[in-house]
Amino acid sequence: MARLKRGLVISDLHLFSRRSVGERLLEGLQEWEQADLLVLNGDTFDFRWSCYPSEEASLKEACAWLERCVGRFLGEEIHYVLGNHDCLVSFRDELEKLCDRIPTLNLHEHHLQIGRSLFLHGDCANRGMSKVRLGAYREVWSKDRQRGETGRKFYDVVDASGAGKLFHRLYFRQAATVRRVASYLDEVLPDWREELDDCYFGHTHMPFRDHEQDGVRFHNTGSAIRGMGFQPLGFGC
Repeated sequence: MARLKRGLVISDLHLFSRRSVGERLLEGLQEWEQADLLVLNGDTFDFRWSCYPSEEASLKEACAWLERCVGRFLGEEIHYVLGNHDCLVSFRDELEKLCDRIPTLNLHEHHLQIGRSLFLHGDCANRGMSKVRLGAYREVWSKDRQRGETGRKFYDVVDASGAGKLFHRLYFRQAATVRRVASYLDEVLPDWREELDDCYFGHTHMPFRDHEQDGVRFHNTGSAIRGMGFQPLGFGC
């Protein structure tokens, strides 16, 4: 009998943003070393609030980070699912080149299914999302521009006030969030209730696990933003 493969899913590292403690959290993550499959489930990099001096510098550092990730990861495959903060057209172009050069690295724009587990970033959990509206939302983000130092300082002040955490807690209440994801799945994957046991997503920065909806377990892997809950999760396949 074939050995059950071990997977690890991580989302919302928001690397390059000053509000991220993702690098420190990854250093202490032993599961990283033990997994056969790694899913980076969106917003791995935060290009809008990057601390690097330009978009070009941020893109270069993102590709370098992924190459180091491939070198460190001892498993079989790394799957990169795009989120709203890292779906820049310029980054997607560079990522496609990187995937062509590194066969163990795989790119997925909206979702990934491995066995009976589904992985998607989770911006479909925003209110009123449909396939068309998510496409329009991502189109705007794909052309986003890195903010300057003044914008970053203002954002840091707002973030330090706790306003961001309060917004996420109120806007992404667990049961309502899962219902919105389920509604989106009804449109893009109509047979999800029969095909899936688990659905993993991020984006909301509010971690939870084992929330059952229509016989499927929903899990949120949180965020590496300072003060939010970070919850990488293992899965079998």
